[in-house]
Parts: sequence; C-alpha cells; structure tokens
Amino acid sequence: MAHRHSNCFENCYPCYRLTLHDENNKCVLLEDISEAENLALVFVPITFTFNMEMKHCPTFRKLKSLLLNDFWCVPPDFHALTCMLKHSPVLQKLTLQLSEGPQHKLGIKGRRNPSEISAAISGNLKIVEVKCEVVDERVFKILKFLATLGIRFSLEDVDISEEDLEP
Repeated sequence: MAHRHSNCFENCYPCYRLTLHDENNKCVLLEDISEAENLALVFVPITFTFNMEMKHCPTFRKLKSLLLNDFWCVPPDFHALTCMLKHSPVLQKLTLQLSEGPQHKLGIKGRRNPSEISAAISGNLKIVEVKCEVVDERVFKILKFLATLGIRFSLEDVDISEEDLEP
C-alpha cells in the first residue's frame, strides 16, 4: 500500500482524516474498550491502523474472557496475540476462533501448565480454547506458539461437532 506522506504511520490524519491517538499518545480504538470484562475482537482492521494501535496498547485491567479471531494470530511472532496477552493481567479464558463465523468443527482446549509459568500471560489464565474447521499448518503453528507460553493441549480435550460425525 503506497502512502501519500512519509509520516503516514506516525500520523494518519493527512491521508485518511483519522486520528488514532489522543493528546497523551494513548490509542483511541483500544483505549475505549480497555475497561471491558468480556471482549470479542473478531474484526479485520486496516493493517497500518492495527500495527499503530498495538504500539500503544492499553492494559485491560478487568478483562477476564477474551475471544479473538485469526486476524490476531499471525505468525511468525504472533505480535498482536502476544500484546493482548501481556496487557490482560487478570485474563482467565482465551478463545481463538480460527474459522469463518461462529461455526466450527473442532474445539481444542488447552490449560496453563503451572510448572511452566510465562511472564507473557496472566497467572489467572485457566483455559485456552481454539475453535477451527481443521487442524492445518496455521492451527498447528498457533498451538506450537501457545505451548511456548506454557499452554498445553491434549487429545482428550478435543471436541468434535456432532454434525461431522458419521451415523
């Protein structure tokens, strides 16, 4: 995407009449929802806006339950997911919806391994659920990344949609 101004990432107003930060350099989009206890972020914001917002991500001090779609789970560094986890100190449940819409065929539940504490996630995080159509390379990379944070998944905790079972 070509930008009309060299400082477009610093100030989007000249190109898009969009101000992303207030006078204290707090991000406007995420700051407005930072007091939520339960939050579902399943949109696809414009990439440059999203990257800008994550640089100034607020702390979600009350957030206990978070649902994110696949836009938040982009390899190789999973920056957006990591940022949300670091800024959610009381998070108890994380759901990653990696299928189009709310429908999914598989639900894979993971739990935090107490012996592998990561500073990148809340000590209160009890469960991580990954909802997807199939376990493909993309899902495998996400599961592998979550394992680096001390989240462990088990085949015993895989739920398969009844629609997909043969009679």
